[in-house]
Amino acid sequence: MTELEIAVNKRVGEWEVIQESGATLLPLTGPGFTGMRNLGNSCYLNSVMQVLFTVPDFQRKYVSNVEKIFANSPSDPTQDFKTQVAKLGHALLSGEYSKPRDSEDDPSGDQVGIAPRVFKALIGRGHPEFSTNRQQDAQEFFLHFINMVERNCRYGENPSEAFRFLVEERIVCQQTNKVKYTQRVDYIVQLPVPMDQATNADELQEAEHKRKEAEAAGVPPPPIPRASIPFDVCLDVLSESETLIDFWSSAIQAKTTASKTTRFASFPDHLVIQIKKFTFGLDWVPKKLDVSIDVPETLDLSSLRGTGLQPGEEVLPEVAPPPLMTPDVEVKGILGSHGNEDDDSLYSPLLSPALDDSIVSQLCEMGFPLEACRKAAYCTGNTGIDAAMNWVMGHMDDPDFSAPMVLPCGSSAPGSTPTETLSEEHLATIVSMGFGRDQATRALRATSNVLERAVDWIFSHLDDLESMEVSEGGALRRGRARATGSPPRGPA
Repeated sequence: MTELEIAVNKRVGEWEVIQESGATLLPLTGPGFTGMRNLGNSCYLNSVMQVLFTVPDFQRKYVSNVEKIFANSPSDPTQDFKTQVAKLGHALLSGEYSKPRDSEDDPSGDQVGIAPRVFKALIGRGHPEFSTNRQQDAQEFFLHFINMVERNCRYGENPSEAFRFLVEERIVCQQTNKVKYTQRVDYIVQLPVPMDQATNADELQEAEHKRKEAEAAGVPPPPIPRASIPFDVCLDVLSESETLIDFWSSAIQAKTTASKTTRFASFPDHLVIQIKKFTFGLDWVPKKLDVSIDVPETLDLSSLRGTGLQPGEEVLPEVAPPPLMTPDVEVKGILGSHGNEDDDSLYSPLLSPALDDSIVSQLCEMGFPLEACRKAAYCTGNTGIDAAMNWVMGHMDDPDFSAPMVLPCGSSAPGSTPTETLSEEHLATIVSMGFGRDQATRALRATSNVLERAVDWIFSHLDDLESMEVSEGGALRRGRARATGSPPRGPA
């Protein structure tokens, strides 16, 4: 089946465009011109790794020190992350696997290339998607690989810092004009595609009209041209403010409307951009947008630079929203000494979960279980249907996906399941990596007691663990300093 799929791919027009069909091409060989063989579904991995090893930080970390890395590799190098990455980087850049043929009949030369079987098996081990032979998304693999680099470079040079930047989110309460600033670490910028801004809109409308006519006449429809979207338009959409409905304002202790803008608090050395070509149709079926976007050689991002708190701005007070109560909590237990059974005015706010009803209802209309929809709204902080939808997609395989949401009084970790029995073996494994037991417990609770996901979670939530104790040598404190304390790495 894999051979058939590759054969079909070679016959489509886009393959000919990629291969520059009809042109006389000169094969390039030598250092820096080594290809990677497609293992049937590894194009996402090949493209990402070839790009990463054009970055000087990765070359310096893994290729310049390749002899030292090989000399210090463990007895089983197939299971060592640093060894396998160095092996791949050296093979790509050395030219040893990209040599010209001595003659037309010599099969040993002319882009012999690399088949990254051992590397793919190691990188995908334990992952529900990358351990399979299914087609995958390059952006998701990039973030997965960067996560592994972060995990394995806690005590030395970290090449993923070349892509790391800080995102500043500014939220303004529309009723009080008070503001809230937050920062988070990211490695990639996702740009939406405004299809209504296509420069060839007239051509697209005419083609759609002809398609409908052909469909009515029962004849094959003509080919539809590809929409052309200017890159600057995608960037402008990123700079626009987003309206938050039912935002809980700590200033008025109630829900209201707020606006959110996203800016760069720092810039990376190398900016990775993903064009969001996948979207949902009116029937909520995922589809891929057929668009053409020309990226300019130079980008001016000065308008997207964050400014931080400005003179005259008043900050929203740090007051937590009403706690989310569990369905099995009795009213008498909530009353305590603040009310009585005849007068519920003092405890009625506690009975109203801090959930956006519109988000929950929209998710339910898509066919997801009610409890899962409630968890999605709560765990994403009622920030919108897109964030909630992403949460649902990322947790559909959780064993407690549709189970009742259990957040006892005093729980401050959205999405946690304190009542779940955690594996002592998993706890010991995470603690042995230099984290505290409380940190390991929180990570396992946030990921349904799945060890691989818990390790990924703990490295992507270093800021959330800031107030928790650091064990054995302060490893987490050093990692967090690199994640949040470094100055901007490049100019706008």
